[in-house]
Amino acid sequence: MIAEIVSAEGALLARGDAERRDAAFRVERDWMPRGSAWEATARVTAGDAPVRVERLDALVVRLADLDWTARSFSSAWGAEFEPVAHEAVAGLRIGVRAGRSSHGAHPLLILERADAVVLVSVAWSGNWRIEIDAGGVLRAGVEPHDFFVDLAAGEAVDAPPVLVAVGATLAEAGAALSAAVGETIPRTPWSEAMPTEWNHWWPYEDREIDAATFLAESALAAEAGLEVATLDAGWFGSADPDADWQAERGDWDRENTARFPRGVAALADGVRELGLGFGVWIEAEALGAEASARRAHPEIVATRSAPDGAPRITVSLDEADPSFLGYVCLGSPAGRRFVSEAMDDLVARTGARWIKLDFNVDPGSGCDRDDHGHGRGDGLFRHYEGLYAVLDGFRERHPDVVLESCSSGGLRLDAGIARHVHCHFLSDPDWTEHHLQVLWGATLLLPPAAILHWTWSQWRGDHPAQQRDLAALDTVAFDRSLRAALLHRTGVSMRLTELPARLRERLAVHVAVFRDRIAPLLPDGVLVAATPQPRRGGEGCRVPEFQLDSARGHLRAAFALDGVDQPVTMRFAGLDAAAEYVVTPLADAEPPFVATGRTLEQGVERRGASWLWLAERRDPASRGEQ
Repeated sequence: MIAEIVSAEGALLARGDAERRDAAFRVERDWMPRGSAWEATARVTAGDAPVRVERLDALVVRLADLDWTARSFSSAWGAEFEPVAHEAVAGLRIGVRAGRSSHGAHPLLILERADAVVLVSVAWSGNWRIEIDAGGVLRAGVEPHDFFVDLAAGEAVDAPPVLVAVGATLAEAGAALSAAVGETIPRTPWSEAMPTEWNHWWPYEDREIDAATFLAESALAAEAGLEVATLDAGWFGSADPDADWQAERGDWDRENTARFPRGVAALADGVRELGLGFGVWIEAEALGAEASARRAHPEIVATRSAPDGAPRITVSLDEADPSFLGYVCLGSPAGRRFVSEAMDDLVARTGARWIKLDFNVDPGSGCDRDDHGHGRGDGLFRHYEGLYAVLDGFRERHPDVVLESCSSGGLRLDAGIARHVHCHFLSDPDWTEHHLQVLWGATLLLPPAAILHWTWSQWRGDHPAQQRDLAALDTVAFDRSLRAALLHRTGVSMRLTELPARLRERLAVHVAVFRDRIAPLLPDGVLVAATPQPRRGGEGCRVPEFQLDSARGHLRAAFALDGVDQPVTMRFAGLDAAAEYVVTPLADAEPPFVATGRTLEQGVERRGASWLWLAERRDPASRGEQ
C-alpha cells in the first residue's frame, strides 16, 4: 500500500548543491519491512574528497497527490500530545530545535484521506523535522538548523531511521507503527515480567525524603504487592538536608548522608529485606553548575561558543558562563566513559534492579567544541549516537536491570531511544484526564510494553490539577484513577503511610489484577484507542475507551471522566464473531460471564465510572463440561 501512496524521490542535498551530489558523495537508501510498517534508512558516503553534509534525511519521498489532511502533536512540560491540525499539506513543516525530541512537538506526522492513513515518525532523540514542499516531496530526518557533518574522503554517516506505517484507519496505522517499534525494543525476562514500582518523588521530592521515610513507605509498597521501590533525586551530592539536587547533578560518587546517614547501599539492603527490588534515579547525562565533576572533569563538559536561540527549560546553568550547556557531551570518549562508569558504579553500590534515567536539559544545537572527537556542527548528533552506545553497553553488562527513560516527563519520547531502553515515562503529571490524553497519543507510537506511567500521584508541589485529598476519596474515584494506568507498565507515587486502609486494600487488589491478568498481555500486546482523544480541561472525548490485544486475550477499558455513574456500551473489536469468550470484569464485583464475539462486538451496556473487561477465548472442549 505504501507504493500506492509514495514513490522514491531520492535527493539528499549537501551544501545546497544537488547537482554535485554524485561526485561529492554517494547516498544509499533502503526500505526495511517491520511487520505492517516500513523503516527507511540512508547512508551518506563521501567521495574522493572531503565533503560537508548539511541535510541528513532517511526518508525522501513524493506523495502521489496532495489530497491529504495533516495532524501532529505539540509537546511541552505537562502538556504532551496536544493535537495540532494543519491547514494544508503543501508547505507543512514540523520539528524541534530544543535538543530533545519531544520538547516542542512529537516526532510523528499523521496524513489522512478517505481511503488511508499514513504515519511518519523520525526515530531520533535530538533535533528533527518533517516537511512537505509545494510539489509534495516529503523529507524527514535531522533538523538542518545549525547542523552539518564534515566527512573525510571515503567516510560515511548514517541518517536516523524514519518509520512509515499505513492503515485504513488511524487506529490501524497506529497499531502497525507501535508494533514495528515493539519489534525493536530491548527484551529480557525481568523486564518482560513488567515489575511494578513505588517511587518517592512527587509526595516527597528531595526536601522531605530520608532513609526512615523511604523504608516506611517501602514496607507498605511490599504489602500492596508492588515489586520495586525507587529512590528518586535527592540521594546524591553534599551532606546537607537543604542541598539542591539540580545544582549538583554529576556528583554521583557523593551521597547525601544528612538524608541517608548509612548510605544508599544500606538503604537498598533494607529495601531488599522487605522483599522488594531496589530502584534508583540518575540524570547521568546532566551536569549542575555547582557540581564538583564539572571542575574535576572539564574534558567532558558540553559547551557552545555562540547562542543558538533554542528554547530551554534547563535549570542550574551558569549565568557567569553562557557557554555552559549543563550536560556531559557523549560525543566525546571521555564523556561516554564518565557516564558509563557512573551508571555501572551505581548498580555495583546498590544492587539496583531498576534505573530511572532522567534528562532535564535542553541541549539546543549542542556542543560545538573541536576537541571532543566531533565537529562543530554535529555535536548534538554525535551526543545521541554516543548515548545510544552507552545505553546498549549498560544493558549488555547489566541484563537484569530495567532501564527507564524519562526526560522532564515525556520530552524525549521517540522511536529512536525506544531501541535502547525498556520503557518510557509518559509525563510528569498524571491526573487521570491528562494521563488518558497523553496515552491516546502514545498508543500511535509505542507498544504498551514500552510505556510507563503512574496512577494519579500525590504531589508535594503546587500543581493545581494534581492536588487531591486522598482521605476524602471514595473507592469508585480511586478505582478509576488506578485502572487508567493499568493498560501498560504501572507504578505509584503517593504517601502510602497516609493512605486510608480501605484505599490501600483497593490498591492491593488492582496491583494483583495487573500482576496476574494484565501484565501477561503486555509483552506482545498492542494498545489502540477506540474513541477520539480526551483532552485536558474537560474537552475532547469524555468516556475514552481503549483495547489491548494480545495472543492471550483482549482487554477493553473505558473511563467516565465527568461522572461516577455513566452508562457505557462496552464494544470489543476484532473478535471471532462465532467464538465464545469468557469475559471477566477485573477488580470488580461483577462475576465473569460468557458471550459470543458477535455479542461483544455489538456491545454490552453497563453503568459505572470505569471498566476493565478481559475477554479470553473459551476452549470449545470446556463447553460440554458445563
